[in-house]
Amino acid sequence: MKRWKKRSTMLTALLLTAALGAAGCSGGNGGEGQNGAAGISPAPSSDGTKALAPYEVVMVYPDGPQNDLGTVQSAMNDYLKQTYPEMNVSVKLNPIDWGAWSDKTNLMMASSEKFDLIFTADWLGFNQQVTKGGLLPLDDLLAKYGPDIEAVEKDFHDPAKRGGKLYGIHTHQELGGTQGVYVDKALAEKHGFDLSVFKEGKVEALEPMLAAIKDKEPGVTPLVAPSFPLEAYYGSGTTDAIASVAVLNVLNTDPDDFTVVNTFTTPRYMELAKLTHKWFKAGYINKDALTPGLDVWKKFQAGKAFAFVGDMDIIADMSIGSVATSPNGTLKAGREVLQIPLNIDRLQTGKMTATMQAISKTSKDPARAMMLLNLFYKDKELLTLFNFGVEGKHYVLQDGQIALPEGKTSSDVGYSHDIMWQIGNQMLNYTRVGEDPNKYENYKKFNEAISQNPSRIFGFIFDPEPVKNEMIAIDTAIKPYVDGIKSGQLDPEENVPKMLDKMKAAGSDKVIAEAQKQLDAWRQANGK
Repeated sequence: MKRWKKRSTMLTALLLTAALGAAGCSGGNGGEGQNGAAGISPAPSSDGTKALAPYEVVMVYPDGPQNDLGTVQSAMNDYLKQTYPEMNVSVKLNPIDWGAWSDKTNLMMASSEKFDLIFTADWLGFNQQVTKGGLLPLDDLLAKYGPDIEAVEKDFHDPAKRGGKLYGIHTHQELGGTQGVYVDKALAEKHGFDLSVFKEGKVEALEPMLAAIKDKEPGVTPLVAPSFPLEAYYGSGTTDAIASVAVLNVLNTDPDDFTVVNTFTTPRYMELAKLTHKWFKAGYINKDALTPGLDVWKKFQAGKAFAFVGDMDIIADMSIGSVATSPNGTLKAGREVLQIPLNIDRLQTGKMTATMQAISKTSKDPARAMMLLNLFYKDKELLTLFNFGVEGKHYVLQDGQIALPEGKTSSDVGYSHDIMWQIGNQMLNYTRVGEDPNKYENYKKFNEAISQNPSRIFGFIFDPEPVKNEMIAIDTAIKPYVDGIKSGQLDPEENVPKMLDKMKAAGSDKVIAEAQKQLDAWRQANGK
């Protein structure tokens, strides 16, 4: 562990003053804890000022099991106690396995279980969490206790607003992404595959390679899932998302076309659904693709995978069809993996809601939760503890980069959270050995390019309140179909019409009409 250095207490003293000024306020408005911290009146300190009572912030986030979770939690609490004593705050880490995330967090909210910070995203039910009243509005909390968040994120809050109020804090990171194909370099070279065929950005170009791997490499999965062409590649390349199933189809349509449609009715959705089903029937996709917690990189590590489709590492050259080593993929696979971008995002409102932290309505001290969250946007040591664990035990530094201790692997090191995009200012993070040391400089360059290509509706925020019941019903209606279609297991020609009928009965036409109404009003108000 690094030697902890005593920080200037000026900011924390300022936050303490603000928190004490809020003492006695009701928590009913979602802005402050009741009667100071955790419902306990501040006690006098030795210098006559009032000190905050102890408070434990429960952090809920998706992650696999970590044997040394308690060790890392204790190290974080020791660090907080020594570095920010005025806050008098500790953390309780509550990771939930990815496969159980939706069920468990829904139950926690429905049962009013006490917790504080929660990772959230539009793809993890953010809108539903807001409409069901599970999250607190953050505007006042952010203004009082989030100066370091504001220093880097002040221009990116609007997409997480609903009904004019802010409900999520975006991780400071890349402003978009790229989607494409990862391939095992050794297998690609062994079979002489011409990777220049991807220059047009078409995932279909992968098919002859999958066929060759299936025929010539017994035991190797040609296209390993759970990453699918119908996930990020379809969504970002084909639509500007609005809400639930309501989107604009921006693929080969007029830039002045603002017609809202059902995402499952675009021609490209059906094309990719048929393609995926064809690949599944041909044996190119693993049959356990929908198994909760399935790790594609472990299949690469074992030499049992050739390719998969998903989000790419951001490197210096992100042009469509460019072939380069994937630093992150290679690190995770333990073998050289190539990445080939097929789509580069536009600046989209939805991207700003893809990785966020929120505060639960059940928090007993929302102010303290925001104060802790703010630290993750300024304190590299705290961020490193959460992401990588204890130095010397869970990682070592080699030339300023993160490496595993000698003789350890990510499977047996005891703590390997390593999901930097979940919280805080990602630009503070260390890179890992094998990654480009200029990774975050690449992010900045990429962000500049993304910012120059906004979506047709960037800045538009849909208010789900008028159709919140329909949106919940639609989510329920599509569950029996959408995963089976995206994995290729269900025939789309048979099942997409059934799904559309179920969605229609659940109110999809009403959602699309409401989205069109709000979009038209936004365009008129903003001269679009």
